[in-house]
Amino acid sequence: MRSRALVAISFILLLIGAFVIVRDAQRTAAGMRVQGRLRQLHLALLNYQAVNGVIPDRNLHDSNGRLLCSWVGMILPFIEQHEIADSIDISESWDSPSNKESLERGKRFWDWYSADGYFISAYDGADSMWDSNGKPLGTLEELPTKVLLVATTIDGIHPLEPFCLTEDHLRKILTAGTRAWYVDADRFHGTVRLEGNSIVFVRNFEP
Repeated sequence: MRSRALVAISFILLLIGAFVIVRDAQRTAAGMRVQGRLRQLHLALLNYQAVNGVIPDRNLHDSNGRLLCSWVGMILPFIEQHEIADSIDISESWDSPSNKESLERGKRFWDWYSADGYFISAYDGADSMWDSNGKPLGTLEELPTKVLLVATTIDGIHPLEPFCLTEDHLRKILTAGTRAWYVDADRFHGTVRLEGNSIVFVRNFEP
């Protein structure tokens, strides 16, 4: 009876170990995919800058200051999303009725953008590439260590929706134990950590 119980316990421990290994492998794979998306979006911003002289504002406004869409709407042609870019009207709000068809047409891209549950946001904090008004502080080459984009778990936000990840929001996410990755202006990418109450961006990978 005792040996049977030991076998059962050993089997349960083996299953738990296997589960942990599979879970860690899935997390590692998801992290690599997130970093790949960060690199591609950085390249799109770099190509946008090559044409326009500077990266786009964090969010697009109309002449009356009304928010229209996020920076993602402005880099669509530079990430091979010409079909969406040609049909969407960024002079109107991203979720206006006139853009409904474009939003539906771009579903595959929106799913890619937030795959594995990690949404990529422009960062609004002390180390950000943009100022507090959402204007770029300079070119990517001039400010190589500035934080450009952060990927972490954020629900209910569409890639085109005007949004930015604030320092306080990111701190709460990290405090809850959620993982986060980033890419800087120089295309280095790494992990975001919380040391005490300070947010620390750690370069782990070269471009």
